[in-house]
Amino acid sequence: MKKYSKLLLWLIVGIAIAQFGLGINPASAKIPEHYTELEFPPLREVTIPDYERYELPNKMVVYLIEDHKLPLIQGNALIRVGSRLEKPQQVGLAELMGITWRSGGTKDHSPTEINRLLEDKAATIESSIGVSMGNVSFNALSQDLETILPLFGEIIRYPNFDPQQVTIAKTQIAGSIARRNDNPGAIANREFNKLIYGEDSPYARTVEYETLEPLQREDLVEFYQTYIHPEQVILGIVGDFQTSKMKELIAATFADWSTEGVKTTPPIPEARQKNLQGVYLVNQPQL
Repeated sequence: MKKYSKLLLWLIVGIAIAQFGLGINPASAKIPEHYTELEFPPLREVTIPDYERYELPNKMVVYLIEDHKLPLIQGNALIRVGSRLEKPQQVGLAELMGITWRSGGTKDHSPTEINRLLEDKAATIESSIGVSMGNVSFNALSQDLETILPLFGEIIRYPNFDPQQVTIAKTQIAGSIARRNDNPGAIANREFNKLIYGEDSPYARTVEYETLEPLQREDLVEFYQTYIHPEQVILGIVGDFQTSKMKELIAATFADWSTEGVKTTPPIPEARQKNLQGVYLVNQPQL
């Protein structure tokens, strides 16, 4: 009997909460009739954590933020490079380089060796290149920093672009070309860029089979040597480290990266708007 009394009590409490809430009567809440009547609590103030910015003698910029909440370290190198710098007949070159920058190994470590080392340390190093920016990043346990940071620097400075990995990456990109008309949203985004900038603009070009197929490892090496230099890099590292020790490791990894003999970097192409207004319809291509 006592058991059923408890069940009845909980049932009554549940019904009361369902009908009356926690002292709030829904009927008394005014429903806004216009967006100007919406009220929001004030936004919390944005606080920027303490950081240190400095520049290496080779003009590479570094930002450091200590964060000891977890035994993890994250690093991100932003590079002023992008597909907008490709030659018109080499569309797809930057994307291909972004993939094989990491997957293609280095002068001292094969792709397999890098994969095994990162797997053993539960760490990651990734690379990519977009329209106007390249990115190489790492994630690692703080105890493995002295192993992962030099490898990270080696990938940035001495990529090998293994021919087999270049072929694999080209196959992946070709596969994405074959599937790109499956998504109407992707079609709209692609054609929108062409309407805004013009079909021949570096900001709207689309990789095609005929521009992808001729690309070879030598093209990646030339593109890298032309655009990847220390003064083009901003390195940011955040995590569980001591700033003094981190500076020593960064200096050992990047300070001797020289800019001597570097070709003059070509100017950044301008972006011009082709169409100012209009309504445009794009049919989804049929397979």
